[in-house]
Amino acid sequence: MSQLEKEFTTNGYTVLRNLLPAEEVVFYREKLEELSRGGRRSWTFPDGVNQNRDFWPLIFYPALLDTVRDLLDPNLCYLQHNDLHAGFSSMSWHRDNVNRTYGVGSDWDETQYPYQIVRVGIYLQRYEESHSRLGFIRGSHRINAKLGKKLTRRRNLLTSFISFLCHTDRLSGYADWVATQPGDCVIFDPRILHSGSRISGLKYAMFLAFGVENVHFYNHYSYYRHLRHDLDYKPTSPELAAKLQAADLYPTMPNPDCKIQNAWIPTKPHTMISRLYRQGG
Repeated sequence: MSQLEKEFTTNGYTVLRNLLPAEEVVFYREKLEELSRGGRRSWTFPDGVNQNRDFWPLIFYPALLDTVRDLLDPNLCYLQHNDLHAGFSSMSWHRDNVNRTYGVGSDWDETQYPYQIVRVGIYLQRYEESHSRLGFIRGSHRINAKLGKKLTRRRNLLTSFISFLCHTDRLSGYADWVATQPGDCVIFDPRILHSGSRISGLKYAMFLAFGVENVHFYNHYSYYRHLRHDLDYKPTSPELAAKLQAADLYPTMPNPDCKIQNAWIPTKPHTMISRLYRQGG
């Protein structure tokens, strides 16, 4: 096992430094700035990579694909779970998977099929510009992890909001906090408990997902594409689908399962707050 593999398997995340060279960091920052010209300085764009062809090259980035294949499996597929962020940080502890209550649901059952999905966050600003950090509760992606009640209890919107207002985050002291520099890439298991930090300046980030085709992959795809109506995901364009097929990254999808047991669906207040930050919302 490489050091990255050990970190990812044990901790649930790893950091790939200097993935993008300086000229590409500048390019993608400019593209995110162009999307901000409507005057919005803090926003998130769910499905933004798929819906903006300028960001498609990230999906096929050789160094990224090589790393994720080493972490998961050579037979890798692109998974439509992607975002663009500008001036935005999700400052509440959460998971990005389908079944977000620890230990409940098929995401946590690997008796037949391993959970082989990663989220990839690529950052474009110096830490000194934003003071942005990504926090992880190490090991919280594993069902056999020895976690205390504070780490496993379900945090609702009210609890997160009060913590945000009163600076009473009870989990931050348990977390590993990752500060990034331009072009750095953070790769993590969607089941890991994580949170963004408060930011004090410019922050730009792009998120992708990859995985190995099995029931976990299909559930994850169906969840974001068909169950999370609040995120407004679109069908993959024929042009992008053709590029993915040519690169052997296009999954052979079965009929979508739109009734996934114990899938986390946001409450109405959560949806309303999310839409305030959504680009075009």
